[in-house]
Amino acid sequence: MITRRQWWIALLPLAACENPNERIEVLPMNLGEWRRLSVENMPPEEHTQELKQRGIKHARRGNYEAKGVRLEAAVYEYGSQGVAFEMVQKWRPEPGKMAFHQGPYFVILAGGAPEDNKVRNDFAALLEASLKK
Repeated sequence: MITRRQWWIALLPLAACENPNERIEVLPMNLGEWRRLSVENMPPEEHTQELKQRGIKHARRGNYEAKGVRLEAAVYEYGSQGVAFEMVQKWRPEPGKMAFHQGPYFVILAGGAPEDNKVRNDFAALLEASLKK
């Protein structure tokens, strides 16, 4: 006869299975006035060595547009909030780009005019709020 403990042990591997198709989308279709044009999984060969060393769990890239301005959002999911925070600390500012973290997500935004930080900041605030959910 199978004991209760044996049943739990037998069911444990099933509980560990994750269906990638059931993953919640981190880049919503709409963020305020911004509309998502495309979204894709980022292949590992596109990750920098710095990103890979910290153990990326999942990476998505989406393109958004509003009022004729296009932005690209790259979202990297890590195993902990501390790793995402560390990635922000190591980020080197570049013209036309910005980075932030929310929970286990490290985000790089690019696009718009290099001097138009307000557009990127406004979009970042919307995406950050979306990632809190």
